[in-house]
Amino acid sequence: MNTNNRQRINIAVTAMGGQGGGVLADWIVGMAESTGWIAQTTSVPGVAQRTGATIYYLELFQPSGGQADAPTPILSLSPAGGDVDLVIAAELMEAGRAIQRGFVTPDRTTLIASSHRAYAVSEKESMGYALADPEVIHQAAGEMSQRYICFDMEAQAKASGSVISAVLFGALCGSGALPFAREVFEQAIRNGGVGVEASLRAFAAGHDQARHGDGCTDSPEPVPTVQKWTYQGADQGIHQLLARVETDFPDGLVTPMTEGIRRLLDHTGLRYAELYVERMQQILALEQGLDADKTLSHRVAARLAVWMAYEDTIRVAEIKTRARRFDGLYQEVGIQHQQVSYFREYLHPRIEEVAETLPASLGRWVLGNRWASALMNRLFAGPKVVSTQSLRGFLSLYLVARMRRWRHRTLRYTLEQERIDGWLALLTATVRVDHELSCEVAKLPELIKGYGRTHARGLKNFGLLCRAAEHLQGQPDAAAVLVKLHQAALKSESGTELAAALRAAGLENLAKELGSSGGSAGVVQVMEPQPAV
Repeated sequence: MNTNNRQRINIAVTAMGGQGGGVLADWIVGMAESTGWIAQTTSVPGVAQRTGATIYYLELFQPSGGQADAPTPILSLSPAGGDVDLVIAAELMEAGRAIQRGFVTPDRTTLIASSHRAYAVSEKESMGYALADPEVIHQAAGEMSQRYICFDMEAQAKASGSVISAVLFGALCGSGALPFAREVFEQAIRNGGVGVEASLRAFAAGHDQARHGDGCTDSPEPVPTVQKWTYQGADQGIHQLLARVETDFPDGLVTPMTEGIRRLLDHTGLRYAELYVERMQQILALEQGLDADKTLSHRVAARLAVWMAYEDTIRVAEIKTRARRFDGLYQEVGIQHQQVSYFREYLHPRIEEVAETLPASLGRWVLGNRWASALMNRLFAGPKVVSTQSLRGFLSLYLVARMRRWRHRTLRYTLEQERIDGWLALLTATVRVDHELSCEVAKLPELIKGYGRTHARGLKNFGLLCRAAEHLQGQPDAAAVLVKLHQAALKSESGTELAAALRAAGLENLAKELGSSGGSAGVVQVMEPQPAV
């Protein structure tokens, strides 16, 4: 809305911690007061970094000219639905929340928002894909606001070496929604006296982008593609393995398989990558023998590689002690290498994860012996805070990472290979009966993810669905039923939806088994999939 002729302007700013919402509010107040306006700002803090943004509410009031004895206006402390001229959102979903609260109205409100995402806890903790659709927000914003300006302001801020508040301030200026000249905006930044040059660069970037037009003016994101990995080293074994893939597999499998080989070389080594190729050759030969399309092979190629590159304690320690990880942290936080810095890793290994790092026989003994488990739990399990900038902290993780060469002897390795072999055996048995069902079985490892209880829960559901696939063999709608079961398993941690789906599919015994453990949560003992006969 054009506010040039308005005596009172109401502004709502929503920002999360660290985005400079308070600084932005101070800039607006300082700018207004420098031109003779009366300005007031209040704020209502959110619950936490990502479970609620702070709402800054500003009212700007222009006194009537020439009336020295005019009464001082009483300004509101909080925004009211339908009475906001400008809404500034430092993140896309915060724009959606402002619309839900009624702050944005089509007859009055200019909405300025950044299109980037800071994912909510509900999105990140979901067992399946739960990211909100940004197009829904863009459509609602276009319909509910009088004017909508949106682009990736976080990217502009990073490119300028500043924070998003400066880009938002520039977009506010570029929108022309306030009756102040650009020079007044820039002077407000200079008056702040902190990071002035970087803030002015970010301000200019936001100002120019906002003048490109209404709506979301981001360039379309390129469709992500997996590039074929090429090895540049001197190890002839790796060159021979890649050449074998080029020769023995269809063109459509070469790119995902070379990426899988790259992962497994980094995870364990050449012999492990060779095992991956051998397993893929068995699946491909099976499909070729049945004269079926290569859907199964394509699905197995990626999921098998991801599963084989499982993240155990050795892998976690290795990742946390890599030089490029520290370089990334320095870059993200803006720390120079000559500056003194301290990083703390917050870890919470469970006794199962500790025992699975031991040789297979010893690990089984520890888990089966109450006294040994109690001792190991007391010494190694539980919450840990490790400072990787200290010699002791770094060495504790570095020594665990060095166990990579002995990974194939650990209990975790043994268990994972047993599970993978069981899954491949089920695929082999299923594809001979129902190729479409086998292609859905190939997707079941998506249930296995995370650490600790999340990982145990995923394994439990994976085992149940593998057994469900065995029972469904021969039914005309077996693949469709398994898809529904898969979707139900991803809906919640409680297992309620999965139990209901199992009952609807006539698998009452599996539903009871799920219910007898109080849902899939908290399960430690994992059922292994049994190959169909």
